[in-house]
Amino acid sequence: MSNLPPLGESAPRVVKRYSNRKLYDTKDSRYVTLPQIAVMVRDGQEVQIIDNTTKEDITEVTLAQIIYEEQKENRRNVPLQTLRDLIHQRTEKVLEGLREGPIGRLIPGAAKDGKVETKDEETVAIPPKVVAPSLVDQAKGKIEDLQNTLDERVQAILLSFRPLEQLRDDVRRLHERLDALERQLADREPK
Repeated sequence: MSNLPPLGESAPRVVKRYSNRKLYDTKDSRYVTLPQIAVMVRDGQEVQIIDNTTKEDITEVTLAQIIYEEQKENRRNVPLQTLRDLIHQRTEKVLEGLREGPIGRLIPGAAKDGKVETKDEETVAIPPKVVAPSLVDQAKGKIEDLQNTLDERVQAILLSFRPLEQLRDDVRRLHERLDALERQLADREPK
């Protein structure tokens, strides 16, 4: 089976993510940033982000990271209900796939049409919301884990800037001392 797009559709713009976290646009042969990818998506371009080492498609994670960064900067304020709806729709889609797919028959106690089959071949009716919360809770846990990972990475980046800030402070103090010494010399020079 071919990975080529159907006739009339253009291939997605492929962006490779390297181990140093740099993003390389293979179409324009240049490095790009997350905000630049956000502009591409807003312009209607189909973008696919691939991890260069593992060849794994990380488009969803990267787009979620863009949303996270924009929310953090309050540049784009996505309504909270919209974020909740996204999570809920995603969970419902996963549940539906599990219920309807062949894997659903293999999972003991998996719900089908609001019913659970037990080992004794008797069917017990359960409300659909009994199944959904566990997956919703799992999804929330995964999102919280992702959030914690992103927070840790941001903290690590910020820590790497501290020596630069300290160096900047040292340079500022040296300038101040140099200015003070120049003023003292100017005061001592004969006029």
